[in-house]
Amino acid sequence: MWQYNKTRELHHGNLALDTSRIWAYNHTQQNELYHHGILGMRWGVRRYQNSDGSLTKAGERRYNEGVEKAKADLKEAKFAKKQATIAYDKATFYGLKNDDKALNKLVKANHNVKYAKEDLTDAKVKVKLDSSSKKSKRQLQLEQKYKEQGMNQEEAAIAAYKRAKTEKILMVTGGLAVAGLVAYGAYKYHDNNVDKIIKSGTVLQNISNNSNKGVADAFYSSRGLRDNMMYRGAYGVALLEKGDVYETKIGVNSALKVASRNSATKALSELVKNDSDYTNNLKSALNDYLNANVTDRQRNVIKKALNSLESGKVNSKVYDAANIALANHGVQAQSASNQFYNALKSKGYDAIKDMNDSKYSGYGTNSPHIIFNGASKLAVKSSREVGLDEIVKNSKLAATDYRLREKAPKLAKIGSIVAGGKAVVTYAQAKTDDKIFKEYKEQRPNTTMTKKEIVREYRNKEG
Repeated sequence: MWQYNKTRELHHGNLALDTSRIWAYNHTQQNELYHHGILGMRWGVRRYQNSDGSLTKAGERRYNEGVEKAKADLKEAKFAKKQATIAYDKATFYGLKNDDKALNKLVKANHNVKYAKEDLTDAKVKVKLDSSSKKSKRQLQLEQKYKEQGMNQEEAAIAAYKRAKTEKILMVTGGLAVAGLVAYGAYKYHDNNVDKIIKSGTVLQNISNNSNKGVADAFYSSRGLRDNMMYRGAYGVALLEKGDVYETKIGVNSALKVASRNSATKALSELVKNDSDYTNNLKSALNDYLNANVTDRQRNVIKKALNSLESGKVNSKVYDAANIALANHGVQAQSASNQFYNALKSKGYDAIKDMNDSKYSGYGTNSPHIIFNGASKLAVKSSREVGLDEIVKNSKLAATDYRLREKAPKLAKIGSIVAGGKAVVTYAQAKTDDKIFKEYKEQRPNTTMTKKEIVREYRNKEG
């Protein structure tokens, strides 16, 4: 005697019946056929979807259960992160010493919050997909593409929905052709190519040894909880050697135009091409930095810039190096800086992003800016001395932030979040999720793991 059981799905038009356990075919010597269903099931009665594809009340309850569970999981992950933060502070005396075990737990707790947020978003998308009777042509194209890459039907549908929505938003708000860009690629493209505005009403922070800091000259500024903390702490410690430390709050009364990296590079290229004195001053300033105490990243980009300048080329590396040299206030270097600022002013710009602190110095700040044309658009709101205790407290937070970033050196910073009273960096992985998934599928073509499971397993091992 042998027995054959098969689970199948039954479709009729928009009707999708959950027929798990409906069919059971038992082949015995008596050739008997048995049929059973789910308790309460009626033929022709839709449990979860109406004929137009919308959800019935039972369907809404069923799918909303997934959303509620995801919300509960996120709440639990946030609580665990809070506990890990407390444990880290206790084990390291608030960042004064290293403790790899506590740091690993904090890093994983941050990962888990990120994963829980992703799960909640996916659960909400699933409700929208299940309640919709029609998909756009673009969605269907993306869905097929993702399935060909190895995703299962549900994963592909969710990924396609999110990608199509992102593309639509970017096309409307930025006019970007993003069909061939992944989300992080689109972010980088926008950051490098699109000029930005610092809106009226924004409050900027400047940390210095000057109690009467004005806005007439070029100055460095920050905004946002994490960036302000980094300068108040890490930079504050450096300034203590020179004297008292002051925090100046500067209000933006009229919007400031910020040159994108590419716009600033073009202005620099024109200046190098048309002014040999400027070029010589710039080279001198860059060579001064090579003999100073700089980071490996700073030294590498400056060397590449000098090589490019010798061959008559001005690229993004030359601009980044020139941006670093703006902090050099020697006679020749300051002359070069003023010439560059004037070139940007003539094109209608008021500020540039501080590429040094965002990429090379180790601060890893999100929105540091150099304001060079703000005298008529800005006003000092307040100035105060930053006490030693406050500087030490912020420097400990900065040390924690730095260790989190160093723990995963292959990650690229894209933003920050605040939780448990601490500013924590979020990252976009240098090795993309798509690449991780592709490599895993190539090595294990018969795996039943989803893309989400594969990526998370890899990230957790990565630390």
